[in-house]
Formats: sequence, structure tokens, C-alpha cells
Amino acid sequence: MRLEISERRLLLRSVDTAIAAFCAFGALLFWALLAGRPFDLALVQEQIAWVLLILIGWPIWLALNDMYVLRAAARTSLVVRRLLLGGIVLAIIYLGLFFIAARTPVTGALPHVFGSLEANSPPLRFAPIVAIGASTFLLAVWRLAYIRVLAGPHTRRRLIILGAGRAGKTICDALVQSHNPYFEVVGFIDDDPAKQQAEIAGVPVLGPHEQMVAIAATAAIDEIVIAISTDVSGGVFQAVMDSYERGLAITPMPLLYEQLTGRVAVEHIGSQWYVALPIEPQSGRAAQMVVKRTLDLVCSLLLGLLLLLLLPLVALAIRLDSAGPIFYRQERLGRHGQRFVVHKFRSMTTDAERDGTPRWADSDDPRVTRVGRWLRRLRLDELPQVLNVVRGEMSMVGPRPERPEFIDQLQRDIPFYRTRLAARPGLTGWAQINYGYGSSVEDALIKLQYDLFYLKHQSLWFDIKILIRTIGVVLRMQGQ
Repeated sequence: MRLEISERRLLLRSVDTAIAAFCAFGALLFWALLAGRPFDLALVQEQIAWVLLILIGWPIWLALNDMYVLRAAARTSLVVRRLLLGGIVLAIIYLGLFFIAARTPVTGALPHVFGSLEANSPPLRFAPIVAIGASTFLLAVWRLAYIRVLAGPHTRRRLIILGAGRAGKTICDALVQSHNPYFEVVGFIDDDPAKQQAEIAGVPVLGPHEQMVAIAATAAIDEIVIAISTDVSGGVFQAVMDSYERGLAITPMPLLYEQLTGRVAVEHIGSQWYVALPIEPQSGRAAQMVVKRTLDLVCSLLLGLLLLLLLPLVALAIRLDSAGPIFYRQERLGRHGQRFVVHKFRSMTTDAERDGTPRWADSDDPRVTRVGRWLRRLRLDELPQVLNVVRGEMSMVGPRPERPEFIDQLQRDIPFYRTRLAARPGLTGWAQINYGYGSSVEDALIKLQYDLFYLKHQSLWFDIKILIRTIGVVLRMQGQ
């Protein structure tokens, strides 16, 4: 029952999909029995639109709302809220499609959905409403049962961490602080005599590598996390192989850290530098770039229309609030280090850098004007950058473009920082929806970890997920 991360996610997706299918086809079968009509392929084809809404809508909604992120899937209140909201959203979509603009046999007056069934001809609108309601209820029951049964202490994967240095402490903190429903860190294995019988982050050092196999057997360990950033000795390697032969899972710390946090631990990979780079061959890369560019143009067209509508109001507000131009232009570095100029609505005073020295912006920056603070919370200050997207200097999704002065400093201080320039910078990105403004080298390191994760895993689906989550950030006014 102590499942791995991939096994838990597969289980969640499989049961969620099965419940959605059961409710969609079950509701249609129930209606067919009431109407005395055969439940056959013709009936399914006739009502395929709302059946697909249930079958596809639920998995997409759950994925976009992080219900396959294990730390979120273990929180009861969050799961219930997002499932209830998902049922409401699907119902609204159904009502919008089939009572306003639909041209299928399901159309009809809204009151009939909730009215009494006629003995001989029950309204077919009854079936999708039952399917949405039943799927919401059953998904909630299943997810609560999952939390109760499969996220309890008895199902936690027991692991030991090989290496009690900075990398070991980092992965230990990530496991204990955010993923304790799934993992139990039993202890560290380390050869340093000074660390024997000591505690690191509240977790004991159990012994040197020679004792690892015996400790793993005695403590019923499921997994060993290798948190050694230097080359391992022959003895350590043999101990790891002996553990593997006895059925234990062996996981490098950087890979587990990625799975847990959505970030690449660039400061802890040591000789495993390759795990930080997007060097895996991608089949269909040219087609993927064409699709991404098409998505950029479609989104920039929609945002361009929004820009035209808001431009008079935003321009007036900026002009009344503070003296200076409406727009702000600044040089940034794009793909392969090419320089270009970004366009933004001005959100700071005109003398923000009166001494000519570039300065980091932060969430409580005193240079930000009153109107600028609202523009930043709604992320409207970035809206003029749709022009950069149209020109191909930027994409809708990618690492945010940085100023050349900061890049010169950061690539000296942070390993792999220049890797961000392997892709077009984005109007929004994985780092932007997970982390706020960066005002220090430490913040830049965290944002780089998110950016490298995006570069390694970028896909059309990942871009769409980021765009939708960005809309959520804007609607909640959580931009900074």
C-alpha cells in the first residue's frame, strides 16, 4: 500500500476517469430505462456532446486545479472546494451550450430540467444534470476515501537519505514540510564520523554506508534517496546496488525534488549537471514549435483586443496619478541572448532609477505609483507586451525576460542561469504563477529552478495549464 508518486497519480487519474464515465453513461442508461428506449450506440452518438463534456471536462478541471499534485490532493477542505466548484462550472457550461446556443435534441426550456418527469417522455435534459451531480458527489467520496485510506500514516513510503549534507537536508525539508502524508524520512546514511548519532533537521543519522543494507532491512525501508552531489566511492555504489537487488527503489535527489516541488535543484546536482538541462531529444519538435507559435498569435490577438479596449482608461488613470509617459520601455535579453525592447504600462515614478543604477523591483517597492500598484496586481502593466509576442521576440509562456545588467551578475553567481535563454521569454511563465517578484540573487535562484523545470517539461498542454492558471491569478488579483 506504500505507493510511489507515479503510482498514486496513476491511481487518482484512473479512478477519476472511471467515475466520470460511470456517471455519464449511467445517467444516460437511467434515462433510457425511464423513457423505454433502448440504450444503444445510436443514443450515445445522439448525446455525445454532453457525454464528452463529463468525460473530458472532469479530468481537465482536476488537472488544472492541481488535484494530481499530491500535497494538494491530501488536503480535505481544498479537495472539497475544488470539486464543488468543478461541478458548478460543468453545469454552467452545459446550460450555456444546450440552453442558449445548442442545436441538438437536448435543447429546451430551463425549468424543464428541474420539473417533474412525464411518465412516457422524461426530458432528456435530466440525464446530464444527474451525471454532473452524481459525478461531483462520487468524486468527493472517492477523494475523501483516498485521503483517509491512502494518505494515512500506514501508507507512507519509508525512506532513508544517503548523504546528510546540504542536498540531503534540502530534500528532507521538502519531504517533511510539504509531503508528510506520503513519506516518512526514517533517517540519514552518512560516512562523516562527526555526524554519527547526530540529528539533522530533526532526523537522525543512522550510520555509515556499510550499515545501509542492514538498516534498510531492519527499518522496513521502501526507498533510498541519493543526495550525494560528488562522485560516489566504489563501496557506496556497491551498497546502493545491494539495496537495489533487495527490491528497494533508488532515486536521485534532483529527480525526486523535481517531482515534489516543480523545480530543478540546480545548486545540489553536483556532477549530475545533465539533470538541469533540457537535453532530451524531442520528437516532433518542429511541429511543436509551429503549434506554440500559433497559440501565441491567437492569444496575442485576443489580448490585443483587450488592450485596445482598456487603453483609454488605463492611459487616463496613469496620467492623472503621476506625471510622465503612459508607456515604459526597457531593454531585455531574449532567446539566445538577443536584445530587444519590452513595452509596459508605466507603473513606477519617472525617477525610479534617477542615479542610473539598475535596481530590483519588489512587491512593496516605494517607487510604484498608486495606479501602478493596481496595474501590477491585475498584471495589466504587462499587457502591451503582446506587441513583442506578435513580433516573435516573446512567447505567451516562457521564462520572463530579464535585464542585461542583472543577467551579467546572475550568471556569475548562479550555475546554469544562462540556460533560461534557450527559449523565447514569456508574457507569463511557470515561475510567475508559483513565485512573486524577485528582489535578490536568492529569489532569482528559486525562479531559475522553476524556469528550468518548464524548459525540461514544456509542451502544449503545459503552456495551456500555465495560461489558465495565470487567468486565475489575475482574477484573484494576486499579481505582484
